[in-house]
Amino acid sequence: MTTEHIEETVETFIAPGLLLKEARKELNLTLEDISSRLRLRVEVLEQIEADQFDMGKLATFTRGYYRSYAKVVNVPEQKVLDALDQLGKAQIEQHDMQSFSRKTKRDKHDNRIMKLTWVIFALILSMSVLWWWQEQAQLESANDAELIAEVETAKSMEQVEENKTDSPQTEETAPTLDEAEMLQLDTNISELETDSKTLEKETIKEPEAEAPVEVKKEEPVAEKAVVTEDVVMTFNSDCWLQVQDASNNRLYSGVKKSNQTLKLTGKAPYKLIIGAPNAVTLTYKGKPVDLSVYPAGKVARLTLPQ
Repeated sequence: MTTEHIEETVETFIAPGLLLKEARKELNLTLEDISSRLRLRVEVLEQIEADQFDMGKLATFTRGYYRSYAKVVNVPEQKVLDALDQLGKAQIEQHDMQSFSRKTKRDKHDNRIMKLTWVIFALILSMSVLWWWQEQAQLESANDAELIAEVETAKSMEQVEENKTDSPQTEETAPTLDEAEMLQLDTNISELETDSKTLEKETIKEPEAEAPVEVKKEEPVAEKAVVTEDVVMTFNSDCWLQVQDASNNRLYSGVKKSNQTLKLTGKAPYKLIIGAPNAVTLTYKGKPVDLSVYPAGKVARLTLPQ
């Protein structure tokens, strides 16, 4: 009983290469015959029969080679594969496949995390751009509202000043007319009473007093104003504006009406804010400045010289 049991255990541990070799010899086949049928080199067949196959090729080729060899020599494939598994070669192949599958799963997981990260980054960037654009729009609307408020207050102040200036002018014109009439009466009386000699003296004295004082002093002042003016603006409708020089001195801030002209001189460059650019004709040092590039209804901000 012990010898039979030992023989059975020995049979169960027959190597797969030895099974294939014995089956080949029983069929009286040489290695060259098997090589021609399987299209494998004789060296590869010798390694299979000796179970000394290259371990680097085990995972992809070994089981196929043993299975093809078993078909040629009429050995059950499962018997050969079981013997191959007992050698531990199938376990090595399974380990390689498992490690490869784990690597592919890890790569897929990493790719998903990277895609999710890029999506989150794109959302944050788009939200930041949208927030910045809204802030800029709010700032521009607030600035426009302040300018409109300044225009309205300036208009109201000018209307109040005009009402104040109109009332004294009407009061002053009346006495000037009365004085003129009184002067005419006095001259008529004096002409009747005075002699011809006194009349000649008065006529000689009056032109001597008037001529040098009025004419010679006014002409050079007008010429200097024309030479020193840098910014000249003519208005074809009501317009609010503000002008500052290089020292941030406010040269003008208020409302100009239609057919009015504004002439300014200061230290360049000049900073201009014009409420209605389409209502202004602007020249700088005698050269026209194009304001048609600014859209109607929008406040124009520019610096001279440009």
